[in-house]
Amino acid sequence: MAWRKNRVAIGAAVFVALLGLTLWASKRGSRQPSSASEVPSLSIDQAAITAIEVTRPNGERVVLSNTSGAWRVAEPLDADADPSNAEAALNRLGGLELVRIVATQPSNYARLEVDEANAVKVVVKAGDETLNRLVIGKYADGMTMVRVDDRDEVFGASGSLRYAFDRELKAWRNRRVVSVEPNAVQSILYESPNGTFQFDRAGESWSPTPGADEVVGFDPKKVTSMVATAARLTASDFAGEDVSVARAGFNEPRGAVTIVVAEETEPVVLELGSTAENGTEIYLRRAGDPTIYVVSEYLADRLTPDAKAFEKVDEPPAPPPAMPAMPQGQGQPQLPPEVMRQLQEQIRQQQQQQR
Repeated sequence: MAWRKNRVAIGAAVFVALLGLTLWASKRGSRQPSSASEVPSLSIDQAAITAIEVTRPNGERVVLSNTSGAWRVAEPLDADADPSNAEAALNRLGGLELVRIVATQPSNYARLEVDEANAVKVVVKAGDETLNRLVIGKYADGMTMVRVDDRDEVFGASGSLRYAFDRELKAWRNRRVVSVEPNAVQSILYESPNGTFQFDRAGESWSPTPGADEVVGFDPKKVTSMVATAARLTASDFAGEDVSVARAGFNEPRGAVTIVVAEETEPVVLELGSTAENGTEIYLRRAGDPTIYVVSEYLADRLTPDAKAFEKVDEPPAPPPAMPAMPQGQGQPQLPPEVMRQLQEQIRQQQQQQR
């Protein structure tokens, strides 16, 4: 029979087809996520964490440490940590949940941004023990791509994770210069070339302190707003390590603000220095604290006010009443004489104000 004569050729064709199916299935399996049963259970005890080491793709490395109940930046310098950002990092670690395997081959690392050039590396420690090593990649399809410890797989972790760790140094540091409840401030003193203004709390309002510069048309509400700015002051950045006290302009400050919270506590004194190197911000420090902050020009202006900053602003004149709508099919409406006189008087007053 013909098929017997060609059985070698037929067998070879079948072999090639089976080989192709095997290779296709192998490649397809490497691309598809593995079953949920292969996903490891990852449990990080927040209470046990004493240090978090974060290395960004640009090589910047920051170490947060908790040795006395409060988080601090331990490296590359020693400073208070931003409590909100430290708490966000802890919460994301404590709630970390791996939901599935996204890839198993290193060839996918760059695409998922878990490679050396793109990933954020996080080392979680409890004392001298390393609890976990995480390599955090991009966010997609409701998951964050993560590699865990020494495993080759790329896992999908539920939710957005990277934002809590991919922060520059200044975001890890505590930029809050003053943290006082505005309602607790009893007195505030502003001193600058724009004037010397002092105000004392009078119940829920404010009154000028005798002897300070006079404010014509004083508005207590303006002081309430200004006090809120000073009492919850947050800097935008920190001065570079090479910026000295003299370079920052504190030998001859451009202004000072003294905040008295209560008689038994030391007043908070803020000093404003020279313009920062970027040309758009101002150096600022708190008396007794060596940290030199950088604040915006807007905040600097709020801390060195002139008399107008506390004056009451006249309300704009009310617009004249709208003319009644003219009924369709009729001529001009007839207004009562007294309404016409009121309109004419308002128009005359507006014309006089514009002259």
